Amino acid sequence: MFALSPIAMKTVILEETACCNLCQSDDAEVVFEPGVAQEGRIVRCRNCDLMYVSPRQRVELNDYRERGEGEKAGWEVSPSGLERQRNQVRDYRHALDAAVEHAPGGKALEVGCCTGTLLNELKERGMDCLGVEPNSFAARYGRENFCLDVRVATLDEVDLEQNTFDVVLFLHVIEHVTDPIAVLRTIHRVLKPGGLLIIETPRYDTLTFRLFGRRERNIVDNWHLYFYTTETLKKSLEEAGFEVVKKHVPSRTVTPSRAIGAVGKAFRLNWLEVVGQWMAKGRVNSWCAVPLNMRDILRFHAIAKE
Repeated sequence: MFALSPIAMKTVILEETACCNLCQSDDAEVVFEPGVAQEGRIVRCRNCDLMYVSPRQRVELNDYRERGEGEKAGWEVSPSGLERQRNQVRDYRHALDAAVEHAPGGKALEVGCCTGTLLNELKERGMDCLGVEPNSFAARYGRENFCLDVRVATLDEVDLEQNTFDVVLFLHVIEHVTDPIAVLRTIHRVLKPGGLLIIETPRYDTLTFRLFGRRERNIVDNWHLYFYTTETLKKSLEEAGFEVVKKHVPSRTVTPSRAIGAVGKAFRLNWLEVVGQWMAKGRVNSWCAVPLNMRDILRFHAIAKE
């Protein structure tokens, strides 16, 4: 799960037209022109309804590598990013329970593990854990604070053997990668037959998206390349060899700093984002945390078929 510091980021747009990742069609209609919702142009495939950015905007990983290679890639995790990481244990309690119940003492992989907060929970519950995270600063945090094995890399850069893991966590990462189907197939390859994938991403077959449109809190993120509905995510998993066995629409822990930061991002008010980062440093902010379910997040549990 990437930890971004959007205030400090510059945006790089690559003029690379993308076809639909799910059905490979190049017949798409424009949903939002560039600069309306985010800096990229968002289109919807006329054949399967998958929404995506085209021409493609590849900011995140490129910016990590522009700042340095290997252990110098990326940037410090922001105060609000650390706050979200701390709240994850509460937000993902049921997912963690499912992982442990599926394979007690088994091997777990998290793709895009950020600081490793969730992997640490699984490690403390007896699982053998590995994380991959391209932001070296976040990976280092996980190694130094939780004694985790976190590799500074993307999934395709790590040499992992077939049929290795019992559980894979893939949480709020699929929307950031340039080829989601390819990544899902790699996850399928490293999972044992019958292994469990827990995947989560924003969804857009929602009332909030219909109400807020270009101001919806996830559509405005310049680093989101794909925008899934329940059906398009399910079809993507099936295309990669998975069977969905459980659907969940989870809540999120919301603090005043997170709410203010989200408003700042939606309306491109950088000063509000700065206020949110400052508030995230205070204890009072955490005391005011409450669960909120806007039904705009989708979590699937899927089994790797043979």
